[in-house]
Amino acid sequence: MNELFSSLLVWASTLMGYQQPIELQRILPVAHEALSDKLCNGQFCTAVAYYDSETQTIFYDQRLDLQMEHGGRGFIIHELAHYIQDKQGKFTQSAITDCEQRIGLESEAYRVQRYFLLEHGQDVFQIDLAITLLDSICLE
Repeated sequence: MNELFSSLLVWASTLMGYQQPIELQRILPVAHEALSDKLCNGQFCTAVAYYDSETQTIFYDQRLDLQMEHGGRGFIIHELAHYIQDKQGKFTQSAITDCEQRIGLESEAYRVQRYFLLEHGQDVFQIDLAITLLDSICLE
């Protein structure tokens, strides 16, 4: 699995135009309930992965078939984009708390995920929808 994650890291860093980080952070499968607890306060949600900047770890839903599904890999590449942003010094406290900066980081990660999925013949409707919605979040 590390070979897959390493190749996805190359993809992400190349698409983002950044130098590839030397080390690959931890990428760990977890139960969906653990994702719901962390990201949705224990309520049902559709979260499948997240990057924890404090531990530099990507957690993903253990039900994802990363060996066979490009869609699942797309979620990993999105989180790898956040890891790369962090290594580039973009994951500052102000970037996490300032709406426009945070949306900029999310938009960049979604663009990387979108390009990856398109290159592998996958549907990107949900990604396009997310990108469109991101543009209006800070207006509220």
